[in-house]
Amino acid sequence: QFYLQVDPAKEIYWAHVSSDACRLALLWKHGGIYMDTDFISLRPIPHHNFLAAESKQYSSNAVLGFSSHHEFTWKCMEDFVKNYRGDIWGYQGPFLFTRIRNQFCNMASFNGKEDFMCGNITILSPEHFYPIGPGSFNRYYEVWDKEPTFDICYALHLWNYANRGDHRTMVPGSNTLVEHLYQKNCPSVYTELVRKKTPV
Repeated sequence: QFYLQVDPAKEIYWAHVSSDACRLALLWKHGGIYMDTDFISLRPIPHHNFLAAESKQYSSNAVLGFSSHHEFTWKCMEDFVKNYRGDIWGYQGPFLFTRIRNQFCNMASFNGKEDFMCGNITILSPEHFYPIGPGSFNRYYEVWDKEPTFDICYALHLWNYANRGDHRTMVPGSNTLVEHLYQKNCPSVYTELVRKKTPV
């Protein structure tokens, strides 16, 4: 019913909104972990029902995990349709997840540095996925004197949306942080990129 009421040709952020809708429906039906394609996975995520805090105030919808038919994803789908605003970037994504999260628990005690239990949902600290924020995404494409270990990170978000204007890429042989992350965590992809001499 929602899909039939929307005219994609008139939607400003339809690619984002339809992606937001699909990940919700798939997670509700099948369960599992969703992660945006601009993440580099470092290690397994040892949680089943979780949201990732992007900051002290907001939950991300770029990475999340839920069991099938979880109440949280169902409430997100209901709100997605009932309070639909496709004209505001993020309203159907991170802002939606934050609204529903706040219905589930009082986040006043969340300091943004430690994980927080919200019923049977774990709100993971931004440090697990976002040690480098969107305003500093270019640091991934710089040469570091001493690289961070990212010991408590499960994955790293490269912030492709923030990078859409700069078009920074991972260049083989550049000695940048992102190149070293690809070498260590995506060796097959990195080897293929070197072979084809293709930046990514």
